[in-house]
Amino acid sequence: MKRRISFIERGCEFLKLKRDQLAKELSASIDVLRGRRGTLEEQLRRIYDLVVSAYLSLGPAEVGSQASSIRKELAIDALPVSVMGVLYPRIRVQSKPSVEGRLDIALSRAAELASGIMEELIQIAEFEARVERIADELGKTNRKVNALENIVIPGYKQTMKFIEGKLDEESLEELVRIKLIGGALARRRE
Repeated sequence: MKRRISFIERGCEFLKLKRDQLAKELSASIDVLRGRRGTLEEQLRRIYDLVVSAYLSLGPAEVGSQASSIRKELAIDALPVSVMGVLYPRIRVQSKPSVEGRLDIALSRAAELASGIMEELIQIAEFEARVERIADELGKTNRKVNALENIVIPGYKQTMKFIEGKLDEESLEELVRIKLIGGALARRRE
C-alpha cells in the first residue's frame, strides 16, 4: 500500500508538471492569437470597404461577373503536431487562388489584400484550434490532479492507517495472548 501511494504521488507530480507546461503553452498561444487577430481584423475591414465601394460603383451584377474571374482553388495540407500529448493541425498552403482577367481597381486591390492575408487567416485558425485543444487538455489534467490530491491519495492514506491500526491491534492482542499463555504455563509448572 505504501509503494502504491508513493507511485500515485509521483504520478500526481508528473501531472502537475504537465499542467504547468500546458498553462504556459496556452498563455503563449493566446498572446500570439490576440496580436494576430487585431491586425487581421483591420486588414479584413479594409478589404470589406474596398468590396463595398466596388459594389456601390459597379453594381451587384458586375461585381459578381468580375469575381468569377478568380480561378484555382485554395489547396492546403494539414499535418498533426503534438504539444505535451495534445494533437492539433499544422496547416500549410499548397496553392492560392489567382485572378485571371481584368478587375476593377477596388476589386483588384481587395483580391490582392485577400490573397495576402490568406495564410495569416489559416495560421490564426491553427492557433485557435491549438488554444482550444490545449485548454481542453489543461482542464482534464487539472481535474485528474485534483482527484488524485483530494480523493485518491487521502483515501489510500486513510485505508493504510486503518490497516496499520488493525495490525497494531492484532499484534497487541497476540502479545496479550502470549503473556496469558506464558503465565498459565508458568503456573502449571509450579
